[in-house]
Amino acid sequence: MDQMKLFLAILLLLVTFAASSQIVRESEILRRMDNGKDLMNIGKYDSAQVEFHFVLENMKKLPSEMAYYFGRNSYHLEKYKQSINWLNKYIQLKGTKGRYYESAIKYLQLSEDEYLKLRRGQVKRLEDELENSNYDCGGLEKMLCPVCHGSGVVITAGAFDQVYKTCPYSAGEGFLSCEEFNLFMRGELEPKLKN
Repeated sequence: MDQMKLFLAILLLLVTFAASSQIVRESEILRRMDNGKDLMNIGKYDSAQVEFHFVLENMKKLPSEMAYYFGRNSYHLEKYKQSINWLNKYIQLKGTKGRYYESAIKYLQLSEDEYLKLRRGQVKRLEDELENSNYDCGGLEKMLCPVCHGSGVVITAGAFDQVYKTCPYSAGEGFLSCEEFNLFMRGELEPKLKN
């Protein structure tokens, strides 16, 4: 019987210790979240991000305010897509009654504007690269004409029948030089023949 009492006492101590360490752990997580908020408010966004990541990794159920903090901080770190996602999550959770609703809307708009600028910049760079790049002809002196596909003839539908015309770009040869091919792909090749 004494062994049973000892076993129950040890078990009770372990359960009490586990519960108290869980309470300490949760208070530590909340303290780190508040610390992250304070760091963000004074402009130390990288340090705030470290605190917020700790909270995200260790808290089982995040308070809705965490979505706002993380979204706002992400904006300042120029992680605009991440900011948009977290701020939208906060607005979904809290709606117009949320404590940070007005600020969330403000930062959401700022993040969306910056994200669109980045996307436009990426599209412009891609267009510039395509415009200024040359197709590698692989050592070939002549390439199939993309208009007549090597036939030298362009076929169009007429009123009663098909109309055959000599290809204005390959002048009936069906091929373009590598330089002509690159000019054509950039929209800069003038037709050799006027139809």
